[in-house]
Amino acid sequence: MGLSLVLWDCTEDRKSLLPLVATRPVGNLRVGAFTLDQKWSSVFQSDVSYLTVDHLSTKFPLAPLQYEVLVIQAAILPDAELVAALARLQSLERLIDTEGNWIAFKTYSTSKEDIIRDCTSSSFELVKYSGVLKALHHLEDIFIHNAAQIDFDAAYITFEPISPTNSHVSVIGNRHHIAASAQLASCTLHTDKGSIIIEENAIVEAGCVIHGPAVIGKNSRVKAGTVIYHNVTVGDNSTVCGELNNTVIWGNSAKGHYGYLGCAVLGEGCNLGAGTSNSNLKNDWSPVKLYSYKHNNYRDTGLLKCGVFIGDHSMLAIASKITTGSVIGVGTQIAMSNFIPNFVQDFSWLTDAKAEKYIFTKFVDMMERKAQAKGEIFTAEDKEILYYIYTENRDNKKLN
Repeated sequence: MGLSLVLWDCTEDRKSLLPLVATRPVGNLRVGAFTLDQKWSSVFQSDVSYLTVDHLSTKFPLAPLQYEVLVIQAAILPDAELVAALARLQSLERLIDTEGNWIAFKTYSTSKEDIIRDCTSSSFELVKYSGVLKALHHLEDIFIHNAAQIDFDAAYITFEPISPTNSHVSVIGNRHHIAASAQLASCTLHTDKGSIIIEENAIVEAGCVIHGPAVIGKNSRVKAGTVIYHNVTVGDNSTVCGELNNTVIWGNSAKGHYGYLGCAVLGEGCNLGAGTSNSNLKNDWSPVKLYSYKHNNYRDTGLLKCGVFIGDHSMLAIASKITTGSVIGVGTQIAMSNFIPNFVQDFSWLTDAKAEKYIFTKFVDMMERKAQAKGEIFTAEDKEILYYIYTENRDNKKLN
């Protein structure tokens, strides 16, 4: 009998990861080389489906389930100890943390309603997990845990790694995982402090320096002269240039020109204009506060360095200046000579002269033109998700 995996995403806490989960389940966030669903699929060699919020459930459905179902909290990050504990879990057992919160359970239930009941059922035998549990509680956890997840993911790459044949490629250390179809010009790879994964059809141009742990995703391009410092993931079909550090790019996005991006997370379909840079350290060296969608207020991260978090399909014009601790919503268009506000609502259209809401029909027209020009797919499901976000009354306001 096969094992089905379900990522549980129906929690109030998912609001702490907005705007990045407005358009996807928590289990589809990228941390390390892979998205969370890809990780669990690789670990258990099984298909993954989702129990998520209603507006995402058509694009990210609960698939038909097999005889035995392993339900995992979507925000949990895998490591070797946790994977071993989940592999030992028997049917009708629930793995809990030291505070009694459930991590995962194994059930025979195959319907949404039965799985929801199982979440609080007292019929499961409890199994305590004593390891250190890592999870995504807040936006900054994505780049905080990214380095460890890159090294974890290195064991699950699907391509057969090769060593560079170009004599002008300099590799320090031996923790490189390079796909045969990747194209590397004269560049330097520092793998002595972490794995470097360069996936299928990726391009690394001349003069680039990459410090592991780092990931260059499928079909992605690292333009000439780029410096990628430790702890960077460039997701599939993306283009980067300039300096990147402690950054995760979900994919299909572009930071194609010089400028700095650090302690940052970008969603899908974002574009940063030439010369765009962000700050990740306050001049007074005080801890960084971030806007929280969950609380409609600013939250102290406790971090001295924390940059910017940008939702899907947001576009920033040339020479954009992003202040420390910024949250930019889904579907924004920003062209400002001044610093961008540290919270920008979804579908905002901001210039020095005005601040207004993006007209949705014009946004859709732009998305369709972009999809046609880039050979991407913009589906009716995507449009419905974005329309839900556009019309949802979150009552999120910029706070002083």
